[in-house]
Amino acid sequence: MKPIPIRSLAVLFTTLLLLLWSATGFAAGLLKPVGGGPSSALTIGAHRVDVIINNGFVRTEVDQIFRNPHDAPVEGLYSFPLPKQASLSELSLWVGGQEILGEVVEKEAARRLYREQQAQGNQSALAEKNDYRSFDVLVGNIAPQSETRVRLVYYQPLVIDLNIGRYLYPLAEGNVDEERLSFWATDAQISGPFHLRLQLKSAFPVKEVRLPGLEQEAVIRRAGGLGEGGFGEVVEVVIDRPEGAALTKDIIFYYRLDDSVPARVELIPYKADPKSEGTLMLVVTPAADLKPISEGTDWTLVLDTSGSMGGHKIATLADGVSRVLGQMRPNDRFRLIGFSDQARDLTGGYVNANAEQVQHWISQVKGIQAGGGTNLYAGLELAYRRLEDERTSGVILVTDGVANLGPTEHRAFLKLLESHDLRLFTFVIGNSANEPLLERLAKQSGGFAMNVSDSDDIGGRLLQAKAKVLHQALHDVEVSIEGERVKDLSPKTLGNLYAGQQAVLFGRYNGSGEVLVRIKARISGQPVRWTTSAKLPEVARDNPELERLWALSRIEETMAQIREQGESRALRSQVVDLGLNYSLVTDYTSMLVVTDDAREQAGIGSRNAGRVQAERAAQQERADAPMQTYRVDSGSNGGQGAFGNRPSQGIGMGSGPMGLLAVPLIAWLNRRKQQK
Repeated sequence: MKPIPIRSLAVLFTTLLLLLWSATGFAAGLLKPVGGGPSSALTIGAHRVDVIINNGFVRTEVDQIFRNPHDAPVEGLYSFPLPKQASLSELSLWVGGQEILGEVVEKEAARRLYREQQAQGNQSALAEKNDYRSFDVLVGNIAPQSETRVRLVYYQPLVIDLNIGRYLYPLAEGNVDEERLSFWATDAQISGPFHLRLQLKSAFPVKEVRLPGLEQEAVIRRAGGLGEGGFGEVVEVVIDRPEGAALTKDIIFYYRLDDSVPARVELIPYKADPKSEGTLMLVVTPAADLKPISEGTDWTLVLDTSGSMGGHKIATLADGVSRVLGQMRPNDRFRLIGFSDQARDLTGGYVNANAEQVQHWISQVKGIQAGGGTNLYAGLELAYRRLEDERTSGVILVTDGVANLGPTEHRAFLKLLESHDLRLFTFVIGNSANEPLLERLAKQSGGFAMNVSDSDDIGGRLLQAKAKVLHQALHDVEVSIEGERVKDLSPKTLGNLYAGQQAVLFGRYNGSGEVLVRIKARISGQPVRWTTSAKLPEVARDNPELERLWALSRIEETMAQIREQGESRALRSQVVDLGLNYSLVTDYTSMLVVTDDAREQAGIGSRNAGRVQAERAAQQERADAPMQTYRVDSGSNGGQGAFGNRPSQGIGMGSGPMGLLAVPLIAWLNRRKQQK
């Protein structure tokens, strides 16, 4: 494919309206064979969720009761959409009133041991990762006429974007796994109560909080001045539902930091003792002089019209595209490409965005019918043709990202992107999408990825996207920590940072003392640099969970290599070793719960039990302590901080007459390579 000349830069954009939840779709819940008889009628007796957001990461605990009303033991299979960047770290089963904690074992061995215990009539449980789609929890031999309690815990980093934090408790399934859909039905009904408690502990003032669609149901309490120096705030949210509730809709919690919150560098450490290796989480919230962009362009909208986009999805797609077309300016041009089994240029090339053409094609888009497979590659390939050198171009891809026709391997898509100077922005709506592929493509092209749930504040998410594409970006961002004491920073590359985006890195360190943090990037080709000093403590026991998050970041990087290069023994071993050493459920390791006797007989240690003990102790300490700020740059540069005491960039910088998908288009304007 012909590369785009530098001077005629093409910017890209990808919006993914996918996987919108339909009333008949799957959700989190018990999987039961399609057409299964009464023996499959296990129920969820209670569902309790406890969420704590603190120190840049989230702990989610899900405690459930499974009820077996039958006269024989049954097996339960509970599945829920894979939360973003989640490290499933605890799986507990109560046997005889006592909690038994799971340990991580290689996947095949864990499945074999679980089946052996099941065959022997013993209670046991197993948590597995189903690629990028879901976590599946098997519970064996639930005794007749009884209840079984199962609890799981996972951790996630929480990244602030334009001063907005967003936590999603995923329940709505994406309907992307056709094989599973043909075999399993999901019982998402809870026969008992549903309870969710969320606590946010922020070292910075919180301007507002929101739970879209739950305004009448969620009880919100706020208390300020509970942090160091009388700053900070605690927000608590409680949702209670009576018996009969269903696990079919995501729950989303937004919080917006005050506009006065400064750009900053934060370093959160963990080090068990002076002789042990430490772990750090570095969060950079920059404030650069990113100027607004305004320029017309050619827009290419690539629309997934495959069968998986049927029902509500295709209607949402049509609505979104209509909004975009309706916001175009007369000097813009657009073309529409649809793809399912094959790709088609619906408009036959670019057409002028005058009122007549816009109305005509809005009508055409609303008449699109979904059907066929998903040849995502063909859609992108066609989009990259016929770009005119003298015009700035943008590409918007609307798909569920689950390619099942044509080239489907990551390396094929990356090769396609490498041959073009285009930026790809992915806008993924729904759970269980192929986020590894979509995020990788966005990063490779210098664009960004954004997720949207069916329960989201869509307008707010679009506003965030708009603010990014309407301003210059920080290109080729690098963050380094000077000194031999810090190693194994992850991720190894950051790519571009758009307005309001944070950079989050994890690393390991030895010793203690002062280090120098350097941040460098380019804005429109001009280099920019910031520095600050930070202190690595000799002992810091408050956040032991950071070890798992560091390991998870390394695992994600290794899995990206596997998806692009193919599996090798060395790469697989890296994932297995990290999974076993840090007790994480991965593509190659699972969490197994068996009795202590069975565990010892199988030669399985109690490494996770030790980690959980340290984590629970630290969590109790944090619960009783005032909030702590981990900002390290306050005293640097004569007290001006790394970014000159400028406020962090918030959502207000994105105002303007932009429409839904118009956001990416504008972004495209500014992304000229020669500006880098």
